[in-house]
Amino acid sequence: MKIKILLVSLLLFILFPNLAYASCNTGNPWSVAYIRRNNNRCEGILDRNISTSSFPDLISFATSNLTEYPNDLLIQVPVSSKELKVSIQSFTKRYRLDELKLEDNQSNLTFKLNTRKVLQHRRVQIPFDSLRSLAFMIEDSEPLYFPVVLGKNSDEYEFVINAVRRTAFPVLEIRHEGETIFKFEERNNPQRGHIRLLWNYKNAVEGNYELYLETSEGKTRSFPFQHNPDWFKN
Repeated sequence: MKIKILLVSLLLFILFPNLAYASCNTGNPWSVAYIRRNNNRCEGILDRNISTSSFPDLISFATSNLTEYPNDLLIQVPVSSKELKVSIQSFTKRYRLDELKLEDNQSNLTFKLNTRKVLQHRRVQIPFDSLRSLAFMIEDSEPLYFPVVLGKNSDEYEFVINAVRRTAFPVLEIRHEGETIFKFEERNNPQRGHIRLLWNYKNAVEGNYELYLETSEGKTRSFPFQHNPDWFKN
């Protein structure tokens, strides 16, 4: 139990570093600095790199059809809960978006982001495919993840694992009710950085799932998430 609490604390520090040292403040709305904007979000470029854990961590769970930025990017999470925490970041230029005031539509949470303010700013120009999106709530001292939809959903979930140290992953799986239902290609050559994993969820039934991994050193991590095919019915 103590280990779980420690991991959750580390997760909150990594994903929401402003909670650890200071909340974002208001500032010049024409700047690209990380500040509170329009009283509905914190967004901008951080003045230092975001701390990362030495453990392989899930830094993104999303689905998207983006090929370029619209002027107003629709961000959705297919769940209605005040306990949900959402963050979007790009590690390439220390971009961060969090503390969003999401609109509750009973079946999902939404936010329209003006991408011209920071993402498409001429001094920033953050690649859309570098965005890392995460939404979760804490249940039984563990994070439970939900997919973030950028624009519209595709038929795939994209998971991104961040490995700070060079690490091999002989086991990378999707599990449902304890059974393995999908195996990703083994990563037996040690890798460092962002490891992208794509899973076509089209035939997956509603329920609780987990992204499970084992390292060549025998360490294991499990990231529980929920999926419901009704979320993406037109």
